[in-house]
Amino acid sequence: MMEFGTDFTRVYPLADDISVQNAAYALAEYLDLKKNMITQTMRTRNGYTVQCKGDASAEWTKYLGMDAAISVEMQQLDNKLTVNIGFEKWTEKLGMAALGAIIFHPLLITSGIGVLRQLTLPQDIFSFLETYLRAEPISEEPAPERTAPAAETVICPVCGAENKAGARFCKVCGESLEKKELYCPECGEVLDGDEVFCPRCGTKLR
Repeated sequence: MMEFGTDFTRVYPLADDISVQNAAYALAEYLDLKKNMITQTMRTRNGYTVQCKGDASAEWTKYLGMDAAISVEMQQLDNKLTVNIGFEKWTEKLGMAALGAIIFHPLLITSGIGVLRQLTLPQDIFSFLETYLRAEPISEEPAPERTAPAAETVICPVCGAENKAGARFCKVCGESLEKKELYCPECGEVLDGDEVFCPRCGTKLR
């Protein structure tokens, strides 16, 4: 299938009670009954492909021709379902049956990218599948890198300089950074170490 970027590729978690086969046939029924499109569902090596096409009034036929079809490729890997939407030539199943395999011939038309982006059908397909699968697409964005926490610092009680954790003396004034009881020299009030004046008697400490 000719891919058109991540806009048309999504990955969903697949519940144990839902198979890729059931999802493919449910999508084909939705496109047939709700969208009035000609559909066919084909088993592929890695899953299923649902092709759909409209009549001469279909928007993309003006650019890509009557044999153009939108293909929905569905592949299951473990408990994940990858859905990829793109343009392909309509494949006649009866004519291909004798070969024992389905061979796709992508439309090598650059303008198909713009056409697909103008259609609402891809979003309708994804919306239907999200309802049927009862799941939201899995985000493929990488997890944000975790930055190492900043090293703790010790503030000097005398001059206010920042020192590395574990430092025993202030790098600026040489004051001891080891925790010790501080007292007001005038009244004996216990201090935190950052006071300029004693909170009890008002004596200037620095």
